[in-house]
Amino acid sequence: MKGGSLRPQEIKDFLEASYDKYSPNNINGYELDEKLSNLYGKVYVNHDLKKAVLAFRGTGMEALGSDWINNLIFLVSDPGYKLTPRYQTALKMYKSAMNKYQGYKFELLGHSQSGVIVNNLCSDKVRNCISLNPAYKNASLKNNEYIIRSTGDVVSKLTAPKKALNSILYPQWTKKHMVNIENKTGNPITEHKVDILDRLNPNMVIGRGVGRQMMIKNVRYEI
Repeated sequence: MKGGSLRPQEIKDFLEASYDKYSPNNINGYELDEKLSNLYGKVYVNHDLKKAVLAFRGTGMEALGSDWINNLIFLVSDPGYKLTPRYQTALKMYKSAMNKYQGYKFELLGHSQSGVIVNNLCSDKVRNCISLNPAYKNASLKNNEYIIRSTGDVVSKLTAPKKALNSILYPQWTKKHMVNIENKTGNPITEHKVDILDRLNPNMVIGRGVGRQMMIKNVRYEI
């Protein structure tokens, strides 16, 4: 990940760490910032490359599944979701990391519910914003925003029409920003999991990298 783009295995490693109570202290040369990390997100930093990765997890089942309340709030009100402790915790982590690591290049990663968080935090201050099976509704997608989804995923289904609309309204937002993974199981629960990233070509890169390199074509599945 020297140029800013990410490979599927790197995305998977960071997203899996976002779910772990005891996340790895090091992922591919990126050190865990334990002070900034929390239950819902992890901050990993590579000081040599001056890069930071913020990975936000999807809905959890702790506290009797209270995290699902945030999903219900999002379904009812986008502005209301931004007032939830879930979003406010993510926002605090993001602002703290930006302040602590000034001059670093940032990558935002999110899965499921946290796709909403990544979409809202995504700006030109961030190198790449990458979401896996994100829970979007009528989100406005940025030029540095990338979506990976299974064609069998129910949660991210509403992102598909946005791809067609953006290709017309925003020519810069090309098919490289939407990576579709073929539905192999027919099981919506399985298709929503992080490990569907294993189906992608491990050599493909997603996001803005060095120079004009954007993304190597996924030779296993069509995108």
